[in-house]
Amino acid sequence: MNKNFVEPADRYLVSDGVKLHYAEWGDPTRETLILVHGNRDHCRSWDFFVAALGARGSLPFHVVALDLRGHGDSEWHSPDRQYQHEDFLLDLSCLIRHLGKETFSLAGHSLGGAMAVLYSGCFPERIRRLVLVEALGPYARSDQDVPRLLAQWLGENGSASERFYPDMEEAAKAIQKRFPTIPDGAALYMARYGMKRTENGWIWKYDPRVRFPSFSTFSEAQIQAFIHRIECPTLLVYGEAGEFMKSPRAYRVSLFKNMQVMGIADAGHHVPHEKPNELAGVVYPFLRARSPNG
Repeated sequence: MNKNFVEPADRYLVSDGVKLHYAEWGDPTRETLILVHGNRDHCRSWDFFVAALGARGSLPFHVVALDLRGHGDSEWHSPDRQYQHEDFLLDLSCLIRHLGKETFSLAGHSLGGAMAVLYSGCFPERIRRLVLVEALGPYARSDQDVPRLLAQWLGENGSASERFYPDMEEAAKAIQKRFPTIPDGAALYMARYGMKRTENGWIWKYDPRVRFPSFSTFSEAQIQAFIHRIECPTLLVYGEAGEFMKSPRAYRVSLFKNMQVMGIADAGHHVPHEKPNELAGVVYPFLRARSPNG
């Protein structure tokens, strides 16, 4: 971590009866950049990226990183509900109203990027610039998908088992087993802020139910409609060592009106964790560039 890194302020708000946590850096009178994490992650995973932005001088943005419900230090919602895209969108919308900013830039990784696409499609006039990290919108659900996904949820009685770890180091190793390109320090950092200690050992703070795929029924045509409404300059960043650009969603790049695409060498899916300096190196000039209309 950059020695000049400034710890964020912890802030809270309530969305749909759920208490949400977010981290805040910088001067609120400056242009705001909102960061949205991926599934089973948390807002403090952006710390290395924020530090890399700050390494270019004083932090040039007001930066806010949200813990979506069921993640990090935000509350879980009621046990009789599954987590849907609409829930996360409501959290993002509540945060934006809470901040009171009419326009802002929005960046999201993976699930967070999918939510950024949907939000930007709802309110295109509010987004100054959009950064998508390994994301081009959510997975589309066909009519045939929905019964299977709902059956999975009902078959597990709406619950998922928790795994306990003897220490954070073991949890970090488990992350790297699934995502081997995440460095040791980043994996341990994810565990440090993403875990809590119980009498049975260390567990992740996220609600185990977020492992269930959402059965929100956005079709491919509907997702395309969201994308077609996005007007702002958009930057897609992907890891060149991963498979993202080979996925069925990669073709959506051509649907964005004003899209730049940047690959990060030797990075997999978790670009903000693996290559935060390189990510900041492409995001910083994109956010600072003048719009074509001035």
